[in-house]
Amino acid sequence: MNKWELARYIIDGKKSVDTVLFLVENGSKVSNIDIRQEVNDAKQKFYVSICVVMDKCFPRKKKTICSNLIISAIYYERDKNFAHKDDNYTAKEYASLQEIADEMIEQIRAVKELCSEFLPQELSLDFVAFDSKLFRIANGITKDIEEEVLNIKHPGRNRAIPTDVPTKEYKIFYDTEDIKKIDPKEYAAILQTGLCMEETMQHLQDGVIRINVLYGTDIWVSINFDALKEIIRMRELGLLDICDIPYVPKNKKDEKRIVEVMKKEGLLDDQT
Repeated sequence: MNKWELARYIIDGKKSVDTVLFLVENGSKVSNIDIRQEVNDAKQKFYVSICVVMDKCFPRKKKTICSNLIISAIYYERDKNFAHKDDNYTAKEYASLQEIADEMIEQIRAVKELCSEFLPQELSLDFVAFDSKLFRIANGITKDIEEEVLNIKHPGRNRAIPTDVPTKEYKIFYDTEDIKKIDPKEYAAILQTGLCMEETMQHLQDGVIRINVLYGTDIWVSINFDALKEIIRMRELGLLDICDIPYVPKNKKDEKRIVEVMKKEGLLDDQT
């Protein structure tokens, strides 16, 4: 595997951490589903994904790298619990979901550092409390609502390409694992946005990894956490909805209220 093929598995693991972080903040909103199973599924994908990276970077050197206690603990989970169920596996007890997330963050950072010479230098671990499936469940977002949101954000998304514009058809490159069985010249990768800033970042990172694998480039997308913090605050104030669509005042009085809130938060100056 080349560096961006490996990066795909690091980011798959990172998104598993994002899932647990989402449950830390939003568990009460999805209490109708089996949260324990969701966490177990996220952990299984996490440990299998990051062990793929180490197995490829250090073939036949597992014993050596397991002298690091964090790395040893990762392989213990993969080999004794998630790759198959071992009779002598002892599950660790956790006080909270946050403790699980913190441990996973420490572990994936250790793997990224261990494998740094094999991974792209551009790669970053941008943890966000988000999971696409659980976000939709928590907020009651159906397919129809999603389409409505995307149409508001991207009014021209379903507009036909003018007939006088030259076009060329490509097959879609969906999975980096397919790279060895396709002709890259026949394929293109798609960059997608999401329903909110966190999902957009996840989609774009997945997309640029596919582009890099397909074309041998070194593109990367990272999130501006200061901007994300402002967006989260605007959601809390009701200035943005859960999909980051701006609130539209109902009347002049409501508009004045919104302006005052924005001034108070420093989003508008007093002269605006």
